[in-house]
Amino acid sequence: MFTLRGFVVSLDCFLLIYCLFSVLVEAIWRLLKPLHVAQQSVATILFELRILPLVASLVITFALVVPSFQLLEPLPVHEDMGAIPFALSVCALSLIVCGLFRAIAAQTRTRRAMNCWLEGALSLKVNANSTVIFQSRRESPPLIVAGIRHPRVLVSESTVALLNHDELNMALRHELEHVKSRDNLKRLMLVFCPFPGMAKLESAWSQAAELAADDAAVSNHRDALDLAAALVKLSRLVPVKAPALCSTGFVTDPVSQRVARLLDWDEASKARRVRIRVWFVIPFAVAVSLFVTVAHGPVLTLTHEVTKWLVR
Repeated sequence: MFTLRGFVVSLDCFLLIYCLFSVLVEAIWRLLKPLHVAQQSVATILFELRILPLVASLVITFALVVPSFQLLEPLPVHEDMGAIPFALSVCALSLIVCGLFRAIAAQTRTRRAMNCWLEGALSLKVNANSTVIFQSRRESPPLIVAGIRHPRVLVSESTVALLNHDELNMALRHELEHVKSRDNLKRLMLVFCPFPGMAKLESAWSQAAELAADDAAVSNHRDALDLAAALVKLSRLVPVKAPALCSTGFVTDPVSQRVARLLDWDEASKARRVRIRVWFVIPFAVAVSLFVTVAHGPVLTLTHEVTKWLVR
């Protein structure tokens, strides 16, 4: 009974914290739009905000809820639990199972599509990071990178025929930037933590990731023109439906915005954009760690009181 009660309490707190942070993220993420920062930083911030509910709920549950119950809950347990805590725990389990099912289904669809497109494909070259680039002989998206553990870049015959050497090189460079950023893995992580109303945030992250890949691929005005030309040409091809979750296509919205940014590419303007580095959060992380270390006992006591109130 003690173990079951602890399991239910942990699931209830996980669900409530997850929902609370999800609502907060949904309410505040739009405030980032006015920030004049590099698109890579925008994409990073949006992604971290999107997975914050999952990370926060896991950390708080395992760092506070579980230890507080194990250390402070008296044995034996004589209190009965109501129907609401059990219902919440069922909802939490359903959320976890739903996320796992969605992630497995996404990987399965991507793997099946790639196996089909790779039949008879020719290997063009191997990138420095061991990413293999294939030319497909079958009907496939114009240019796409798919896979997580071993991502592959796939280019169709029509794309090779349509683009000149410089345009094709820039388009491939754009897709390889997605590989460096592990955007397919990030897409899989997003689908693992579903929550209603997050579609706009995920779409904003996807657009920022595309703009960030454009910026990373371009190093001069000539590169920008070649990449813009490749976008315009490939946008006219008949689209082939691609797996939506574990792949990143080259021709994705907002095409018009991407072309406009590339045509107006300016090295000085790009250099002026602030890039938020990972080490910026180190002082905050250190402060939080010190607070948790010093106040761990009282926080555990408070957590235990809150969880007791929740399961009554």
